Amino acid sequence: MSQKGEKYARRMERRVDKLEQDVAAITTEQTTQGVRISAVEDDLAVYRAAVSARELKQATAEIKAAKERRTARAAERERKARRRNKVLAFIALALFVAVCVVMVAKAYSEEPAAEPAAPEASAAPAAILPAELLFAAAEEEYMEDPQETEKIEEALLAQGYFSLAVPMPYEWQDYMRTYCEEYGCPYPLALAVAQTESNFDMDAVGASGEVGIMQLNPGPGSSYHAEIQAATGLDPTTASGNIAGGCYKLGLYLAKYGSVEKAAMAYNMGEGGARSAWDSGITSTDYSKAVKEAMETWECTVNAWGGV
Repeated sequence: MSQKGEKYARRMERRVDKLEQDVAAITTEQTTQGVRISAVEDDLAVYRAAVSARELKQATAEIKAAKERRTARAAERERKARRRNKVLAFIALALFVAVCVVMVAKAYSEEPAAEPAAPEASAAPAAILPAELLFAAAEEEYMEDPQETEKIEEALLAQGYFSLAVPMPYEWQDYMRTYCEEYGCPYPLALAVAQTESNFDMDAVGASGEVGIMQLNPGPGSSYHAEIQAATGLDPTTASGNIAGGCYKLGLYLAKYGSVEKAAMAYNMGEGGARSAWDSGITSTDYSKAVKEAMETWECTVNAWGGV
């Protein structure tokens, strides 16, 4: 091969080598880009899954909140109905007593006639009204009265169901009476704990995040509040839910441990802390003594009504 031909062949080899290198570089770049695209697609899939999960969680939370609102409204209606029935029963009893007094007074005031007069056809027989009719009459009177709520509160105050000595609105006193009865907690005990924990302050917040009148601890990730809400169907951060939660816990501990001071210790220290104290021979604390003393005071103040 001539010198010129050899020179041309070498030049072509160099060009082929350069092309092979370019092809290799392009192939490497394509592989790299493919890996990047795959990573982006994976990230996009994760993002879409996260968005779907968040939307699902939000929808679940909205459904749960709606259910809780319905439950709370139903509980409120039931509570108001119970309070109204107590007042109506009280009014019916008062009417019954009044009728009895009138009948007795009439019997003593009438002089005996020489001959019994024939009863007139149109005259209605004198008789004491049945309790159902008395109750119906009282209910009709209250249903037509535009100041029903005020009169109900006045009647319950007169009975001792409400008390001016309790520094809570009547509505909150009604919550506490209702939930004490429901969860087996003595009413004076619930008042004593509310006084000791927060002095009846719904806006009180404790060092560990305890909230409300009954100072309910939310617990890790609000797990304690979730447990209370599951048991009572009410939000522990609201007045009704906070009182319900405190009464629920006190009733539970009182039934479980059998004494006011042990129930107070479990309420204040948690069951684990209380058991450790009992194992060490400690059966009362400053807190449990304060609760017991306050309970004894409230027993003399609110139990004239004869409630729990």
